Amino acid sequence: MPNRYSDELSKLQEINLIQETDSAKHLIAYGIQSLRTAAFIETTRDPIMTMLSIGIEKALKLGLGLLHVEENRTWLPARVLKNEYRHDLVKMESLLREAIRTNTARATHRYWVDEALAAVDTDLVWPALVAALNRYGQEGRFYYLDALADNPQREESPQVFWDAAERVALESDPTLKGLFDRMMRDYSLSDEFYRKLNERMADSLQRFYDLMSMAAIQGVVGERGKAWGHYFKNVGRQIVGD
Repeated sequence: MPNRYSDELSKLQEINLIQETDSAKHLIAYGIQSLRTAAFIETTRDPIMTMLSIGIEKALKLGLGLLHVEENRTWLPARVLKNEYRHDLVKMESLLREAIRTNTARATHRYWVDEALAAVDTDLVWPALVAALNRYGQEGRFYYLDALADNPQREESPQVFWDAAERVALESDPTLKGLFDRMMRDYSLSDEFYRKLNERMADSLQRFYDLMSMAAIQGVVGERGKAWGHYFKNVGRQIVGD
């Protein structure tokens, strides 16, 4: 019996979609929150990158999957997920953002999608941040373990990639750069500087999360994506005090 979207997803697939969406949105939301409130990135980088690299990967595959459903009535084949996309966040993010750009005419209110898309397109930090999460998710999470086993990885450590994203944030934000210069003369400003730096990184993640949510809600990723977008956006309480 056809479902209300007239695609070929089974009831079990619909349940799996909800479960995977829960996982993705909570990983991303908690990763962003942890980044905004981190006391020291050195003690929180690995937990944050773990949550965000997995959460972003899940979200990208869900977005691409919904697009595939809209165009083919079926979910993305496992061979595409495992052989073509694998854990390549850079590739998947580029594909999804371009698909959103190509399909903005589907939007109920295109202005909101264009605004969210422009926010990500003009964010200089976002590509470097995706590269850092991509590095961590593909194999970088085992960087030191591999080195310990006398099998060092060829690429730089995830920390180097993260530091590169922070440099972009610093160099592209005059206010942040000004605070950094003052901190160099007065180290009592260090807590404020690193908080602002982490917030800037978190802002980039939030912009992409908002783009995915808005594009889905507005119908850019298909009819099924409209309800999914609302569900993806609504995270709810995660910790005491929220």
